[in-house]
Amino acid sequence: IELVLCGHRVTIYERRREIIDAESGKYEKVGFTNRVNRPHINNFCRNDLDRLNGRNFMTPKMCYPVFTNTSTSSIGIDECQMLLLKTALLLGVNFELGVGYKNAEIDIENEKNQRPTWLVDYTADSMAQERYGKSETGEERFDALFGCDGGQSKVRITQEDWLGTPKTRSYKKMFGIVSNLRKVGKKKLRELGHESGLEPEDRAGGMSGVFFYKASYHNYFIVHPSAEEMRANGIPWEGLFSFNSARKEIDKKKEAHKALLKKFMTQKAKELGIPIDERLPNGGFVEEPNDVMGFDFSEFYNCEKSAACMVPPLEWDTDIDDEWEIHCPLVALAGDAVADPNWLLGVGLQRGWNSAFDACFYADNIYNNKTFNGRPPCKDDPIEDPIEWFQHMDNMINLMQTLGNASRDSKLSCEMETGMLDEKGPVVIQIRNQSAMRKGDAPVPQYLPEVEPWGRYKQFTLDVNNNYKGRDLFDNVHPCATRELAIYNHNEHIVARNAILKMRANRPGAAFLTWPKRFDCSAFWGMMKLLEVDGKSAPGEKPLDKPTKEEEPVEIKPPKIDRDEVQLIALRKSNSLRESMLMTAMNPTPAGVRVKDRSAMDSFICHNSRESYRSLQKHLPPEPAPVPNVIVKGVPLEKRVSSEDLHFMECASSFTTLNSMDSSHFTNSSKKNLSPVPEQPMPEIVTHDMKSTGAQLKESLLSLSIPSKGDFPSVASMFHKSKTSLSRQKVAFTSSTTDIAPPAPPALSSGSDPMHSVRLATVKYEKEAMKAKLYMAEKEIARAKAEEEAAKARMVYAQTEYKMLKNVLAAYQIAEAKLRDMA
Repeated sequence: IELVLCGHRVTIYERRREIIDAESGKYEKVGFTNRVNRPHINNFCRNDLDRLNGRNFMTPKMCYPVFTNTSTSSIGIDECQMLLLKTALLLGVNFELGVGYKNAEIDIENEKNQRPTWLVDYTADSMAQERYGKSETGEERFDALFGCDGGQSKVRITQEDWLGTPKTRSYKKMFGIVSNLRKVGKKKLRELGHESGLEPEDRAGGMSGVFFYKASYHNYFIVHPSAEEMRANGIPWEGLFSFNSARKEIDKKKEAHKALLKKFMTQKAKELGIPIDERLPNGGFVEEPNDVMGFDFSEFYNCEKSAACMVPPLEWDTDIDDEWEIHCPLVALAGDAVADPNWLLGVGLQRGWNSAFDACFYADNIYNNKTFNGRPPCKDDPIEDPIEWFQHMDNMINLMQTLGNASRDSKLSCEMETGMLDEKGPVVIQIRNQSAMRKGDAPVPQYLPEVEPWGRYKQFTLDVNNNYKGRDLFDNVHPCATRELAIYNHNEHIVARNAILKMRANRPGAAFLTWPKRFDCSAFWGMMKLLEVDGKSAPGEKPLDKPTKEEEPVEIKPPKIDRDEVQLIALRKSNSLRESMLMTAMNPTPAGVRVKDRSAMDSFICHNSRESYRSLQKHLPPEPAPVPNVIVKGVPLEKRVSSEDLHFMECASSFTTLNSMDSSHFTNSSKKNLSPVPEQPMPEIVTHDMKSTGAQLKESLLSLSIPSKGDFPSVASMFHKSKTSLSRQKVAFTSSTTDIAPPAPPALSSGSDPMHSVRLATVKYEKEAMKAKLYMAEKEIARAKAEEEAAKARMVYAQTEYKMLKNVLAAYQIAEAKLRDMA
């Protein structure tokens, strides 16, 4: 699978074909999918099977023991074979059933480029000959040869010149008995002491030697008896894997051996509380050859080399480069062909996975001397020029030995051991950092083993992590983090875009079944019948009657309003409006400013004042008033004041009324929120007849109706009362000229203006603040000049030191030269 994903053309020879006799129903030959034993599966293997569509290509019963309990996760050999075969066929792997490997010889097809290949001798049964157009025996050319053919590997045996002879070492006397038991009904389980009617929990015995795994249609039970138990039960130290072939005589010796194993396993199951029902066929065991087997683990073998290769570069030319001396196309072993599995450690699948990944890595990098140098990629020391070819071959051979030892000794990285990404590793940190920046919550992905060995083995961990230290942790984005974030953002975009459609759709579309929303609509597919696909009728279904009328709009319920929150906001707005009106009245706009150029609040106050004055003027009889001679900013005025000019006087009167009020009329919140507003300058008014004018102004101001504390509902009503009072006291002014701008409202004297002292204090404090800022600016200039002088001094010192060191080094060189001459 990994080879074809990397672009290689792959052919698998599988000689083991299942053949069943039609008359007796017994096996004539056992196929490669007839083994039902259940090896322990590591977390990273389980994640990889999930990536290879394990949940889709296996039934729910098969998936349960694989993807549920992590500590006792197991998978049947037949289940694993079929799962991988389905994925391989979908990817285009050429799988030839009934064709077996016999031998392989090295051949050079083109003498000019000296490129070696394998000429593989094969055998084919009758069905394979008919299906694949092969003869009974023949040859086929390949660039690489991989042996995944178990402990009795023919590839390893025929290629001992390159892979060496396996080293066998004796271990302590150890024997393993494997049995597959039939499922027991709930009634029998209660009789056996399981009151709940459920099977006992799985057991991963470790060094105790007892393993019990529940499978989909049977249970897997392993025992490692001691030497005393072997002698007491008369069990011989011989391996056993046999079945009574159809149309062949029964081997009585093997039958007697198998009977002893069945008796011992039945007794052991009863002692350990493992459910077994002897009344079932075959004494409670499954059909042979998987009923009971014996394995002798007294000796272990280890292959000296797991791979070998020595090829010339692609551009090799004998006319220029002469002949290539050593010819060895890539040959590699994987799985049990490399080392004998140890059941107690449960490392069979782990070694198989890693050795297969290593072989794929060799195939990918045989001719890659541009980005491969035998070490993990280094950010600080990138490969800039192609590696010299002989050095490249040495790097490849050394790495083969290193990876072979690491895989055999199970020297895996922490992430491979746990099957989870490191919480403090670069992938998790980068994903969480990017998610926090985008205000998302991207989930941490599963750990998936990679073909490259740098992340799989412990000895490369330090070199890999050096690329993600300090600032490089976020500058050097890990490819896995980039991929997962891209998938997350893509799916979130689809989910967000179809959020409204999802609420209205009768059936989910493809966009709704994308990760991480893939389970939200899964129930629809099992409960409803498929009627349409992309607006077209499903196969075998009639077209649907499309409704002509428009669908009724979905009623959108308004969100629930928090009453307390609304009251709080309303109170804030009311206080803000009151303060704004108060500040506007206390700081009237200067004379000469047009109404349309005033602020909104000022225009509102002026408009209401003018309207109130006009309405009251209609009901009051005209009263003549003495006209004093007034000079506005030195200009004499003799013209009678217009109604608009009188409006400014009303604002002044209102201002006086507001300032004369007790501050207790306002709420505490208004006092806290009040902020000083700069006063607008008012035109100075000087009267010729000070006595008459002052008396009139005083009489006018005293006649204003000021509300009491209890009669002060709002600022607007206060303005209305002040305007009414002022409109009853008509004040007219004349000027000595007629070509002057509209006069400004009269200013109050310092004695009657309560804000006069505040303004004086404000000006005084502003002056002091300006002086302080000036003093601070002078000190900043002085400090900048001092820093500049210090920088110049450091520069002079550095230049002097540089010249001194340079001269000293030159003197050393001269002295060394003289010493050499003297020698």
